[in-house]
Amino acid sequence: MDDIPTELVVDILQRLPWTSRRRLRLVCRSWRDLVHQQTTEMQQRRDAVPLVVTSESAYVVDIADPEEESSSITCALRELHLGGGGGRRYLERMEVVGVCNGVLCLCDDSKPAGAVTLANPATGDVLPLPPIPRDGLFRRHNTRRSGRSWHQAYSFGFHRGTGQYKVVHVPCFFKTKVTLQVFTLGEASWREVPAPAYAACNLDAGVVSVDGATYWATEGSGDRIMCLDLESERVTCAPPLPASARPICRLTQVNRRLGAATTAYRPPYHGYGSIQVWGLEGRRRNEQTWVHLYRLTSCLYGPEQEMARPYLIHGEYVLLTDGGDRLVLRRHQPINYYYGRRSSECTAVHDNACDQTTILSDMRGRIRRTFAYLKTEEALSVHRRW
Repeated sequence: MDDIPTELVVDILQRLPWTSRRRLRLVCRSWRDLVHQQTTEMQQRRDAVPLVVTSESAYVVDIADPEEESSSITCALRELHLGGGGGRRYLERMEVVGVCNGVLCLCDDSKPAGAVTLANPATGDVLPLPPIPRDGLFRRHNTRRSGRSWHQAYSFGFHRGTGQYKVVHVPCFFKTKVTLQVFTLGEASWREVPAPAYAACNLDAGVVSVDGATYWATEGSGDRIMCLDLESERVTCAPPLPASARPICRLTQVNRRLGAATTAYRPPYHGYGSIQVWGLEGRRRNEQTWVHLYRLTSCLYGPEQEMARPYLIHGEYVLLTDGGDRLVLRRHQPINYYYGRRSSECTAVHDNACDQTTILSDMRGRIRRTFAYLKTEEALSVHRRW
């Protein structure tokens, strides 16, 4: 193996499923270092960039590191092509519901229950998944008249410990019973996972898969968040949000953890708005707690600006949308202080003196969603079992 260039070995490793890479770490020390330092899982922490999905295309946002804190934000847009250059054809009728290790999960809203397809833009691989079982599960309805779409109930997650990708369909008003449907990449069919009777999803708050779990807020409750562990596939309640974080406005992804965000404007909505962001911290599920991470003041300029979802915070930047067709990046400078009387509630506050804004408008279509993206050579064909 010493005669094979390192770049070639890395290229081969990237084309293998993560489960195989985990086993290859045990071959020798040099292979362990290669897997840890140069494969997708380790790159995610340092090389991920924002991905903006619009109604007609998808764009990667490259942000240049500022030379000084006071310098302006320099960004560049790169259009991302799906399925060997057929990105526009896919996105005209599909919605991206999740991104893991450079793989995009798309849902076709034009078909009952939403047909699901995986795609890797870097390789051009496209993998349609088996259809979700529909007999006796879904109500007959018109999604356009209801104001809901099939893709809102789907999420796409990855568990680093097992190396498994999973597509999750949460319980919601589309369904006749409160259950989840889960498809594990590498298996042949969907499986049904039971859920508590109160677990129906509030689709407006969003569904987020992060850190090996899928989370959603429940209907009729401003503070209950459900959690599906992607390893054990057990459905439990996440720790309740503090009273000051209720009601939930959006579930978001913040620093590779689940976040809950709320917004507030000064009446009559002609001034600046602020964003409050709470993060679910803790390595073990039974030890997790909510921490007040950000109080971003003067961040929203009028009601036309909204939080990007589900990917809201990228490093020192807040991602916003303006009028639905422009992406706004605002830099915040964290300053630690104690919020309230409890010293454990350490908050990062927006510093207005160092405020910088960049607006990106050279995109086709209206902005749908934002994600963290990393270009990889993850192969999809090796997972097909149907």
